Amino acid sequence: MKNIIPTIILVKPQLPENIGLVARAMDNCGFDKLILVSPRENWPNDKAIKSAANSSIIVKNVKIFDSIDKAVSKFNYVIATSARKRFLNKPHKINFQNLFSEAINNKNIAILFGPENSGLTNKDLSLCDCIFTIPLSNKNTSLNLSHSVLLFCYQWGLLLKKFDNNIEDYNMLSNKNNFFIFMKYLRNELDNSGFLYPKEKSDSMFNNIQSMFLRAQLSEKEIKTLWGIFKILKKPKNR
Repeated sequence: MKNIIPTIILVKPQLPENIGLVARAMDNCGFDKLILVSPRENWPNDKAIKSAANSSIIVKNVKIFDSIDKAVSKFNYVIATSARKRFLNKPHKINFQNLFSEAINNKNIAILFGPENSGLTNKDLSLCDCIFTIPLSNKNTSLNLSHSVLLFCYQWGLLLKKFDNNIEDYNMLSNKNNFFIFMKYLRNELDNSGFLYPKEKSDSMFNNIQSMFLRAQLSEKEIKTLWGIFKILKKPKNR
């Protein structure tokens, strides 16, 4: 069986106890890679290690980043979780099997969970390939962070066992680092050309453009082709 186990990324987690409980939930389902983005409390943290109990090795091996961009840079496919309806030009899924079927053939997958009190921001979500909402009762959609992680990891494990024989070869999508480098260059070019006008709408305009490129699921080769296109447009060859 292909070892397609996503990395769990907690963005700005607040309570170290919750981080430890997330580690326990991950360990219960065979997940072992955890990344933290700008945790509120100092790290390493004894409270997190204590609440992780027998799963403390996951907490001790956690990787820390100061931005989401850096945290997701090596991944090919990034799934954001959100309990709220977001009006973004982004694929939004509520079915585990549909999500799994789309994501599973990517080599490096990350699942983002936001802060306990607010969840991921729209800016955070703009960096991801899709948004997933765990289907719950409309009467109460609020979950503890560790419960959310446990549900996701458990369902992923069930589907991995069920569809193992139908999993194809890995997609050759670009990692997010190369994608973001190209997006930074494109943003600069669009700013300089005056395309992103008026200025107060430039961020939302560019987020829509970036979402278009994310939906295209560009490979490394395709990004290199885009670099070549921009290079020739700036310095056309003599005919």
